[in-house]
Amino acid sequence: MKVTNIHPITQIDANSGENYHDGRPCFSPDGKTVLFERNGNSIPLQEFWTVDVNTKSESFYYKSDRYACSRASWSWNPQAMQNQIVFTGVFPKDDLPMGRIMLLTEYAPNGTALQLPLRKDYENAELYYPTWYANEDTLLVTDYSNQQPKLLKISINTLRPEVLTYKDFWSGMGTVNPVNADLIAYAGQPVTSEGYNQQNNKVYLQNGNNEPILFSETIPGVNGRAPWFSNDGLVMAFESQSETTNLQIFLKSIDLTNPNTPIIPVSDPNYPAQHAKFSPDGSKLVWAQKDETGGPRIYMGTIEY
Repeated sequence: MKVTNIHPITQIDANSGENYHDGRPCFSPDGKTVLFERNGNSIPLQEFWTVDVNTKSESFYYKSDRYACSRASWSWNPQAMQNQIVFTGVFPKDDLPMGRIMLLTEYAPNGTALQLPLRKDYENAELYYPTWYANEDTLLVTDYSNQQPKLLKISINTLRPEVLTYKDFWSGMGTVNPVNADLIAYAGQPVTSEGYNQQNNKVYLQNGNNEPILFSETIPGVNGRAPWFSNDGLVMAFESQSETTNLQIFLKSIDLTNPNTPIIPVSDPNYPAQHAKFSPDGSKLVWAQKDETGGPRIYMGTIEY
């Protein structure tokens, strides 16, 4: 398995006059479009843009004057006619909670995303990094309240959060296996008396209520973050520090009986890279990466198995 034909798909026009910062991409259900977040000198609050993967044509998609738009997840469930896109609304520091889960119907007008309402004991929770369960109206969400991150499973119909994180672990940036919904992955670490430190995170696999399995040991002792399953549930992309200490994208096959399958580097270790996502058919991978031009752009590559 390797990734070839790696190239940027945003900010292709070098004469645009604006050095945007593009990040956290995700594919549309048909795989023809990538949704990503963008900010820059003319965009003080992050907003969503799209790019056509074939033509590289970019289009503004959604923004709010009240909050920054971050970490979108686009439902591939064909029955999801409403609230297809879920994302984090990052509100100003004096407007608590800062992190809220927002639902957006495809191609809705600006400012029309709705906040996911939760029961009273969670209405002030700091919620980030939502992602969809496959073929369900259910989300996996990180609760960062009190600097003790844990993963919640939330149905957008019943609105009843269920804590999934294994006892004595902190966890965030979760992803759900599309084939086996009991299998989740996350950036996490064991609970210690020193408190939570995101620099100590590694990627773990958790199967049901079983103790998590360490997955992301690219270099002994370095961190791992932002895992994401392929649509067939057989491969995971994640980010970890490279030999240059930059975050780099890696791929690894999933085998619960043998967690030490080969780890395959994808992105250039000389440039920081983050937040990789697979296309619906598993043939493409996108991520955000800095390069010699400056701010991060969205890159895409072809996966050869």
